[in-house]
Amino acid sequence: TMPESMPKTAPTINEKKFQIVFVAAEVAPWSQTGGLASVMDGLPVALAAAGHRVMTIAPRYDQYEDGWDTSFRCPVDQAGTPSEVGFFHTYKSKVDRVFVDHPL
Repeated sequence: TMPESMPKTAPTINEKKFQIVFVAAEVAPWSQTGGLASVMDGLPVALAAAGHRVMTIAPRYDQYEDGWDTSFRCPVDQAGTPSEVGFFHTYKSKVDRVFVDHPL
């Protein structure tokens, strides 16, 4: 038998909270050419409203007014040529939005 302190049933999907990361080419309203950007705007917000911790990661295509420079730089290798990427961040509607900045 199970000890009295053990729960009798496993938590349901509605009770369990997850840490979710979406990586996409576009996220509305910062960059949008099609439906993907709309999904990457609405779905993370809905999941965060349900209590999950949510982050999106997308390229930084422009100077986004609400994205602040984290000052974190990461070296990358592009076909043998060293380069570095930077990361910008904003927090909206309980969702962390991260933008990867590369000079290309």
